[in-house]
Amino acid sequence: VVHMLFRWILRGLILSFLLKTTLSLNPDDPNVCSHWESYAVTVQESYAHPFDQIYYTRCTDILNWFKCTRHRISYKTAYRRGLRTMYRRRSQCCPGYYESGDYCIPLCTEECVHGRCVSPDTCHCEPGWGGTDCSSG
Repeated sequence: VVHMLFRWILRGLILSFLLKTTLSLNPDDPNVCSHWESYAVTVQESYAHPFDQIYYTRCTDILNWFKCTRHRISYKTAYRRGLRTMYRRRSQCCPGYYESGDYCIPLCTEECVHGRCVSPDTCHCEPGWGGTDCSSG
């Protein structure tokens, strides 16, 4: 019972992690980029499995009591494991942005000393400050 409970808890944690990683970013955010990703899924698939069906028919073979053996190929439904390629849309921060919680934050290579980073490598300086990193007074 403890082993089954542990497995259910572990599955729940994995599922919540997967949901968090796939659903955390807002796809309508202009700083969020998305791409299609392929992944493999194991499936049970049916197929027509051929087999040799033996049957008897009347014939002139006196040694076999007028009964002759015949063969024909017949098919029965069988199952096998197969791989199917599936696709899903993945969201991630666009180049020049990094993920912080549910948001994509612009990344400035140099720190904005007296201002804030408003887009990749672009600082918006406080009044009275200038330069690429807002350090010139």
